[in-house]
Amino acid sequence: YHETGKIDINEIYPYRIEGLGKNLIPSATDFVSIDEFIKVTDEDSAHAARELAKTEGIFAGYTSGAAMQAIKQLNALNKFDKDSNVVVVFPDHGSRYMSKIYSDQWMEDQGFLGTEVEKESQKIQYVK
Repeated sequence: YHETGKIDINEIYPYRIEGLGKNLIPSATDFVSIDEFIKVTDEDSAHAARELAKTEGIFAGYTSGAAMQAIKQLNALNKFDKDSNVVVVFPDHGSRYMSKIYSDQWMEDQGFLGTEVEKESQKIQYVK
C-alpha cells in the first residue's frame, strides 16, 4: 500500500503474531513519515524475541521480536553505518507469550524448531 496507494489482497494473509497482517489501515497512519516497510516472518520474529531474552535479558513479546528482526534485516542490507544511531521500540512484553513463543512445544508445533532460522538465531548478532 505504501508504494502504490492500493491494497494488494495477495499481501494480506494471517500471521501468527496478533495484530499483524490485517486488511485495515489505521486512520492515524501518516505515510509521509514512513520511509520504508520491512516484511518479517513469524518464525524470524519468534526467534528474535527469544534471542533478546537469551542474550540481552529483555523479555520481549512477539511484536517486539518482529521489530528487532526488522532491524536485523535492515542491518543485513547495510542500511546502517558506524555513525548510525538506531532506536527500536519494543511494543510488548513476553509475559503474554509464555504458551507461544517461549514454549518449546508451541515452537515445535509451528515447525519453528530445528530449522535453519533457529540455527542462525543461536549465533549472537550485534547491529554494527
